[in-house]
Amino acid sequence: MKLSENSNLGIRIGFLFVLTVAISPVAHGSVATYDINAVIYEPAAAYNTFFNGSFDWDGATVSNLHGTMNSSMYDTNDINPDYYNSFPLMQLNYQLGQSIDGNLVTASVFLENSTDVFQGGGYKTGDGIYYGYQDGFTRNWNAYFSFTFDMSSMQGIVDNLVYADCTKGGMMGPLCMTGHNLPERGTMGASPLSLNITEVAAVPVPTAVWLFGSVLMGLIGINRKRVVTV
Repeated sequence: MKLSENSNLGIRIGFLFVLTVAISPVAHGSVATYDINAVIYEPAAAYNTFFNGSFDWDGATVSNLHGTMNSSMYDTNDINPDYYNSFPLMQLNYQLGQSIDGNLVTASVFLENSTDVFQGGGYKTGDGIYYGYQDGFTRNWNAYFSFTFDMSSMQGIVDNLVYADCTKGGMMGPLCMTGHNLPERGTMGASPLSLNITEVAAVPVPTAVWLFGSVLMGLIGINRKRVVTV
């Protein structure tokens, strides 16, 4: 019994794949994805303020931060909001701020493609809580959410939560709804309640598994090409 040259070539290729599996490490990505869920207590509003979203972290930079936030004075209705009793969730998709202080990383995401939230520009807690007035001043209808975590443990710092809602659902006359920690707290006494950051479990296909499948298919091909000579 004799195998054809094609069969011998296939066997050599198969062994090459097996050797590759044996010596190649499993590839691991350097970027991890995290879910983030935050609650700010609103003692004078109908509901607490919730932010639910996700972000990517590569050990140095936050990216792809986005999520939804509700207007705490109204019901949430994403399908048929009447804009009197109910408002849709705000889609915060513009990550426009990040800073690092030691192990503490702070990132901010905005409703509009602008960091101008309060009157005079800016978005830090100390920038104020006013934006425009009822007598014709222009408003930007922006909103933002800011959080901080410790990069060494990926634990969120609850006390550093900050938000502002200067959309139609967040305006009380000339005031925006805001929430942050002492000493001032938010517009209506709002303050951070909870912050959970959870890594999203990746389901990668290991390199070795992919290569094993390739080897198996190669061996099947070898079997089909086998030639018997009498």
